[in-house]
Formats: sequence, C-alpha cells, structure tokens
Amino acid sequence: MIGLVFVLGLFAVDNAEFFETVEKNIEDGMTWHYVGKQLPDGHPAITVKNETTGEEFIYWKMKNPVDK
Repeated sequence: MIGLVFVLGLFAVDNAEFFETVEKNIEDGMTWHYVGKQLPDGHPAITVKNETTGEEFIYWKMKNPVDK
C-alpha cells in the first residue's frame, strides 16, 4: 500500500505542469474530445509515445465548445 502511494505521489509531482494546465483549461471552458490517432499539433493533448520508433501521437485533445 505504501508503494502505491509513493508511485502515485511521484506521478503527480512529475506531471504537475500537465495537471495545472488541464485545470486552467477546464476553468476556461475547455473539455476533452476524442480525435482519433493524430500527430501532435501544439494544442493541449495527451501524447502517447512509441518507445521503439520514437513516434508521438494523440488520441484526446482539449477544445473549447465552439471549436467542435
């Protein structure tokens, strides 16, 4: 149990900037939208990296409701 708490704590600290950005975007009215497999375009998104090839893709992106 202590190990799980430790790992979760490290995850939160390591990704603090991401969580802060998401929180601000939600306050600004943005929500998550499934966009399918795409290349990152600089907008807030969850990036998935293939460690073998180094390629990065996104499947979810934060958007304003008017951007749908």
